[in-house]
Amino acid sequence: MAGLREDKKRQTQLNIMESAKNIFSQKGFETASMVEIAKDAGVGTGTIYNYFPSKGSLLLRIFTEEAEGMKEALQDPFSSEDGGDLVESVVGAMQGFAAFFQHYPKAFWRELFHVMTGEVEESIRLRQGLFGIDEEMMKWVMYLIERHSDCFAVKVDPEEAAYAIYSAAMSDTMFYMYNEEMDHQAYKEQLARHIRFLFEGKMKPGKKE
Repeated sequence: MAGLREDKKRQTQLNIMESAKNIFSQKGFETASMVEIAKDAGVGTGTIYNYFPSKGSLLLRIFTEEAEGMKEALQDPFSSEDGGDLVESVVGAMQGFAAFFQHYPKAFWRELFHVMTGEVEESIRLRQGLFGIDEEMMKWVMYLIERHSDCFAVKVDPEEAAYAIYSAAMSDTMFYMYNEEMDHQAYKEQLARHIRFLFEGKMKPGKKE
């Protein structure tokens, strides 16, 4: 019985979070109300507060679960096999990360980024969570570049290279979020082009590893 009760509570929590994503996307975080979210989820408003003490904590929980998924998308480079094409490995990693942005409407991600610019406690914690993902990305790319150092025809600083790749990825991501005409496939293709451009002229001819 206890297991069934816990499963039901988890399902209720997931339903509330899914409804919150929809309402936040449609109406914006500031305008959305817990009453609307409760109605969409088919529960009482008091039930939501049993799980989430505030609207900010609800958004934070949604982002936290997304952040965990994003981190998992970046495979541990220390456990991966040696060899392979460095550039395509980086492209594949960044496209894997980018895939998470198609899980929800662009409006949801724009609203999340907007909330992160605030100074309330939840927005600070959201930024800290995003910085954690950023750090994972940077470490991943730095390790790959260090491991493939003999691929380069010129001296390349792994940290500077990782920062340049990260900057390109974030720029492309923001462009995608605010361009309603760009679909996810075009976003991934643009991201790949820009990453390959950063490596252009720096690799030894025909060198893969």
